[in-house]
Amino acid sequence: MRIEVRLFALYREQAGTDRLALELPEGARVREAQKALEERFPRLRLEGGMAAVNQALAGAETPLKEGDEVAFLPPVSGGQDSYGLTQEPLDLEALVAWATAPEYGAVVSFLGTTRSPNRGEEVAFLEYEAYPEMAEKVMAEILAEMRARWPLGRIALWHRLGRVDPGEASIAIVVSARHRKEAFAACQYAIDRVKQILPVWKKEHRKDGSFWVEGFAPEDKRL
Repeated sequence: MRIEVRLFALYREQAGTDRLALELPEGARVREAQKALEERFPRLRLEGGMAAVNQALAGAETPLKEGDEVAFLPPVSGGQDSYGLTQEPLDLEALVAWATAPEYGAVVSFLGTTRSPNRGEEVAFLEYEAYPEMAEKVMAEILAEMRARWPLGRIALWHRLGRVDPGEASIAIVVSARHRKEAFAACQYAIDRVKQILPVWKKEHRKDGSFWVEGFAPEDKRL
């Protein structure tokens, strides 16, 4: 069977190409594609990176089929991505300055803030709780998914924990790219994925009480 392979950054340089067709036996997995590429390009070392099949993160045992696009993603440089959880106020201006560079023609940012009133009721504050170790891994996965879809520059994704008062920011996303279309699309994708899969929960506090706002649990993973 024939698949299409995409290589990025260091992997592209090691192979001397960013795209190629690869013939594999029926029933091959990502692992076999990796081995075939490393045999074809002796300088190429894919171990330690990630793979995406048809723009979705995949493991070594993910099966492949005719016509699949398989992207191999090198470990992301610490200088290209900034993400995590924090108890401190988010500094959007600093993140935008960090993401801005001469080679990028677009820098798109999103700031999610506490809204009050909400559903007609005054909100005293929001309280965020997370599964921190898992949340940071999920953030890294979201960033890798974004890079598998668009040629991006720098990405920042930060989420507040603890108390967030009305008007304060709970999440900041900044994306830089050569062109605005990719930057806008990637920023929208990031917030959508955060709402779908990031293990962070929100409790809304009002004068008459408090309650947890349903979120996080992906429909296909619910008990």
